[in-house]
Order: sequence, then C-alpha cells, then structure tokens
Amino acid sequence: MPEDVSPLEGAVNIVDAMLVFACGLMLSLVIHWNVDLGQTGERVDLKQGREVTQNQDIRNDLIETQGQGKLYEKMGTVYKDPNTGQFFMLTNE
Repeated sequence: MPEDVSPLEGAVNIVDAMLVFACGLMLSLVIHWNVDLGQTGERVDLKQGREVTQNQDIRNDLIETQGQGKLYEKMGTVYKDPNTGQFFMLTNE
C-alpha cells in the first residue's frame, strides 16, 4: 500500500528556513548598528529641568472653545515620578 504524500510537507520546511533566515538577518542588523535593546521606556534628563510652582492665575473652571476668548497654548508633556509624586514637564524648546 503506497504511503499518502502531502504536498505541504515541503512548504513547511521552506517556511522554517525563512523564519531562521529572518531571525538571523534581524540579529545581524542589531549587531551591525549597535542597537541598545536595554531601553524600557523614555528617559528624561532631570539636570536640564527647572522647578515650576503652581500658578494661582490659572483657573480650574476654564472651558476650551474655539474662536472665543484666549486659549492656553500647549507647552510640553508632563511626566509623574511614581516614587516621589513629582511632575516633570518636557518642553519643545
């Protein structure tokens, strides 16, 4: 009795070879370009920062409406340190 031959057996081997080639290619690019894989998040340089205290002129009941009155301008992004509770603002300057 002849054994059943599956036409996909050869394709599975080709797919395995492509996966091994792709992993090797990525590893060689990482080594060639000296990519630092140790970064887990965005790093903030605190030495360039300055302390900003709360301004009493800013009201809490403001509603943003286009075309009426003055709008506040976005100045940067604020990050909070979970250990100390301090806020750090990164500006675009």
